[in-house]
Amino acid sequence: MATSEFLKETEPFEQIESLPCGGSTSLCYRVRKDGKDYFMKKLRPEFRDNQRYRMLFHKEFEIGKQLRNKYFAKYLSLHENKDDIYLIMDFINGQCVEEKLQVNPAYFTHAINYEKFFMQLLKGLRILHSKNIAYLDLKPENILLTQVNNDVKIIDLGFCLDDTYGQTAGYNKDFAAPELFGNNSKNIDARSDIYSFGKLMLHINKICVIKHISLFRKKILNKCTQENPEDRFSSVDEILRYINRRKQVIIFASFTLVISIVGFFFGFY
Repeated sequence: MATSEFLKETEPFEQIESLPCGGSTSLCYRVRKDGKDYFMKKLRPEFRDNQRYRMLFHKEFEIGKQLRNKYFAKYLSLHENKDDIYLIMDFINGQCVEEKLQVNPAYFTHAINYEKFFMQLLKGLRILHSKNIAYLDLKPENILLTQVNNDVKIIDLGFCLDDTYGQTAGYNKDFAAPELFGNNSKNIDARSDIYSFGKLMLHINKICVIKHISLFRKKILNKCTQENPEDRFSSVDEILRYINRRKQVIIFASFTLVISIVGFFFGFY
């Protein structure tokens, strides 16, 4: 597996600040090189001799390279020697959803913001699934909202399932699908992410006390979060088709109503 040449002790990069998004196995920094800011993710020192965790960094980089898309951070390079391993990505100025919920929960109470997040997250997952990758670790800490425009960026691809690396344990029980904790791995697929998507949206609804959710949206989230994968939407495309059909029905009904009103008006006169 190709990696870029290791730059000893990250010498070319000046550390600007430590970031709170590292988690239990990694440390994250905002760094600078040649006047440009980057995001650095390093394995914690106590895990540097653990080949499993090193493999996760390789896995994350190989998957990240495939995702040259606006919904994901751009993975630039992986650096490794016997003493250290770290990833370099484009720096994204923004807040993770968990921070957003704490600092500005009112953001999601506006229907236009909620709908934008809902649709962008689905479209990001659809791109992953189109490459035969299941994310499997969808949670508020792993989704950034950019400072400009509050666009969705899905981060931390270390726990993804793909055809090359297979399944990796270590999930958040509040959002992970039930099949991730069982012995039936054949049920782990895109539907597992659909479950987590539903759980995440329900979490936002609860924290922000969302009052504008339609019965239609509630029906979608209920189907997403069924315990049995067979009872969920089979794919993100199915969810999007379901939403589009609803929009078409509303447009047709509105058009019919307008025609009826116009017909009544001219008939009356």
